[in-house]
Amino acid sequence: MKKQYICMPLIAILLFGCTIAPEKPDDGAALSPCGILPNCVNSESDGGGRAVEPLQASTEQWQSLKTWLADQDNWTIIVDKPDFLQAEVTTPLMRFRDDVQLLYKPLSGLIQVRSSSRLGISDMGANRSRVETLRNQLDASAVP
Repeated sequence: MKKQYICMPLIAILLFGCTIAPEKPDDGAALSPCGILPNCVNSESDGGGRAVEPLQASTEQWQSLKTWLADQDNWTIIVDKPDFLQAEVTTPLMRFRDDVQLLYKPLSGLIQVRSSSRLGISDMGANRSRVETLRNQLDASAVP
């Protein structure tokens, strides 16, 4: 009987914390907003703990970033369009699948970014760290 009281909340947490891959936004539309769980960051967020600054990039840096991502072992590119990239990232230790969307706006020189975990209530900072890794890669590609 006690096992049931312990297992039911754990099962509910796991089911509640599961999400699916986000949809590709329509042309001209914003990236999907983050849900209610703290397992997502989005540069188009209104603020709070889910907000992250967009990435600054020239067209050459955007292309360089896409090439770099395609070469990463734990990244699988799902959608690759001239101004949009969606990828599935597998975490090294636990093999969790996370989703990343990058929407390039050439006129403003910005990449809007959304990174979200599919499983769990919290991402333990993994999505914010992933965005900063992308930012560092863009900064490195800007150096001649």
